[in-house]
Amino acid sequence: MKLFKQIIPIILLVFTVLSCDISDVADETQMQGSDIKLVINEYLASNDASFYLAETDDFPDWIEIYNYGTAAVNIGGMYISDTKNDYKKSQISKTNPELTTIPAGGFLVIYCDNKSQISPLHVDFALSADGEDITLTEENGLKIIDEITYTAQTTDISEGRNPDGSETWQQFTSPTPNSSNNGSVASYSPEINDISVSPETIIAGDNVIISAIVTDKDGDLTNVVLNYNGNSVSMTLSDSVFSATISSVADATIYTYFITASDEDLHTTTSDTLSFQVGYIKPILFINEFLASNDANYYDSTTGEYPDWIEIYNPNSEPVDLGGMYITDALDNLTLWQIPTTYPDSTTIPANGFIVLFADKIPGAGVLHVNIKLSGDGEQIGLIAPNGISIIDSLSYNIQAPDTSFGRNPDGSENWTTFPTPTLGASNN
Repeated sequence: MKLFKQIIPIILLVFTVLSCDISDVADETQMQGSDIKLVINEYLASNDASFYLAETDDFPDWIEIYNYGTAAVNIGGMYISDTKNDYKKSQISKTNPELTTIPAGGFLVIYCDNKSQISPLHVDFALSADGEDITLTEENGLKIIDEITYTAQTTDISEGRNPDGSETWQQFTSPTPNSSNNGSVASYSPEINDISVSPETIIAGDNVIISAIVTDKDGDLTNVVLNYNGNSVSMTLSDSVFSATISSVADATIYTYFITASDEDLHTTTSDTLSFQVGYIKPILFINEFLASNDANYYDSTTGEYPDWIEIYNPNSEPVDLGGMYITDALDNLTLWQIPTTYPDSTTIPANGFIVLFADKIPGAGVLHVNIKLSGDGEQIGLIAPNGISIIDSLSYNIQAPDTSFGRNPDGSENWTTFPTPTLGASNN
């Protein structure tokens, strides 16, 4: 019995050591490189208009795989993922090797569109334009063939290796899916941001300054021009801001303007068309209540949906027409959606009244249906004057509970509270 008691701790110690060794070997195996000669060669994570796929009548995100070896490789059975937390997120089907085999020196594009039922080349995730991972793993789910992590992406611009398979990454303004990146050169168009008007309240005789931040990643910007009411004037650069002056503006006049920027590669970028009215004073209106996570609270029979919604409150003694104003869920893009001016009877808020905008991205359903959707995880809401510059009201909010609205109580006050029973189109008081 004494000998048995002495042996037990030894057995336990050996078992513990072996368990640690086995675990360590598994971890090592997970991190071991693969002998398969494939790399993630190019990807597009924000495809608005760059690559159209007729098969799905859509503009999908995509990942290009390059075979730098001397033998064909069938990727059927391998795993592709957009997170290192789950290397086996999506397995490429083995049912059609003719589709999934990459010839030596060849390329194959995987479409990230959540439509895996279409073919083995479609996977059930979409890439994030805000940045994430891309991984390619062997069929055993352990050996990583290739993996990358990328940051925030520019719409319709891909990132890839140049030359193919190298460690040098660059952006491509003309993406090259299913073909070589070798010799491709990125060429960027100018970008126009942060347009502003000064002074905010404009009266007759004022000199109005239009300013903007204009950049070009190539550094080959040639000219920036302000175009207004049929006139054009060059904008001058000072302290990283381009500006131009419209002198002695006339009373009660609407000035419509836009900015164009050109570069040496003959790219021209044109801003949104904006306006200001001499003598215009923005109205007092409040974003009074909103529901950003509508699972079952309010059903819209027009669309058959449970839409997000935003309630606007007019505390004035006169009606106010929202037509021509902008609604946005991103305060770095004030002109995201302009409320139509075509039906003032529908877009006018009565004195001391309310109006509800349905944030369902179904603008065809009516003038009060806007082309934005609210995030239940938190974001911003802004109501912008028709000039596209003056913020009438705005807010930032955090994570929202499903079917619970957030609003001012009393109406128009600075006191915000949650409403388990939302009051869209009616007073919160």
